[in-house]
Amino acid sequence: MPRIYSTASNPYDFCKAHMPPTEEAARAMPLLNDGDGPDGRGDCFGYDAEHPEYDGEAYTCTTCGKPLTDATDA
Repeated sequence: MPRIYSTASNPYDFCKAHMPPTEEAARAMPLLNDGDGPDGRGDCFGYDAEHPEYDGEAYTCTTCGKPLTDATDA
């Protein structure tokens, strides 16, 4: 599943239908521009970052709320 880390290093998950198509499109989203990272690290933006294992966790799409699983990532 695609994951984006905002400029403040907050993780946001997206289903394939709602993943911004490019890093530039993601950077244009106000939600993903929420200040500098923790401890004064500056811009922590990360596009299409690796997502942790599902292991029973309830991850949902930031945009539509659709539950995300290994099956929806295929």
